[in-house]
Amino acid sequence: MFKNLNAEMARNNLTIKALAEQTGIGYESLKNKMSGATEFKRNEMIAIKREFRDCSLDYLFATE
Repeated sequence: MFKNLNAEMARNNLTIKALAEQTGIGYESLKNKMSGATEFKRNEMIAIKREFRDCSLDYLFATE
């Protein structure tokens, strides 16, 4: 669902599990949010953004 976030994860060789560990978001929760089953909370989005310093929130979480 989040193509840009997935692309940045691939560029940085990050799996969902690794990103979950680095951000403190539960693995299953992050997996559901990335698939669009549930929505990200703002603090989760900011935690993820910190891992991708050169990317904006708008870019990372664009859905189109």
